[in-house]
Amino acid sequence: TQSSRIKVVNMGESTLGNPFLALYISSPENLARLDEFQEINARLSDPRGVPKSAIDQAIEQGRAVVVQTMGLHSSEVAASQMTAELAYDMLVRDDPDMLRILDNTIAIMIPCLNPDGEIMVTDWYNKTLGTEYEGVGLPNLYHHYIGHDNNRDAFMQNSIESFYGAKILFRDWVPQAYID
Repeated sequence: TQSSRIKVVNMGESTLGNPFLALYISSPENLARLDEFQEINARLSDPRGVPKSAIDQAIEQGRAVVVQTMGLHSSEVAASQMTAELAYDMLVRDDPDMLRILDNTIAIMIPCLNPDGEIMVTDWYNKTLGTEYEGVGLPNLYHHYIGHDNNRDAFMQNSIESFYGAKILFRDWVPQAYID
């Protein structure tokens, strides 16, 4: 069954044609008003020309936006694997602390910034499982164009994966907190 606390967005295909996902997690009421909160976020991130009264109102009505990206380095799989557990907790917990978090924040999670590389690492591990090469690192690059360190592509946005991440961080939303 699907939770009313999550909106899954397929931002498009990765370099090798895999889905590039963004998870929006918040209260159902906030998710229903996501466009409105995005406008408030834009107003607060660039308040030039906005009257002080409108800024004060936006601060009062807005929600904190927190973006988390996981799986930047494909061989470091713990972060992207943790995403499922963190999302699950946010979707099923009904304690007062979690409800307060959901009411006051919009969490945007990118489960894996390099899905192609993580699939390559997983395929390599499965291929070598039970052999003398089990646990040995992938013998080739994790991304066809940018090698292993797609974080160094963040400012150039040469890869589609970097473009998707930057679109959330710098165009669609300007988060109050960003964790990679």
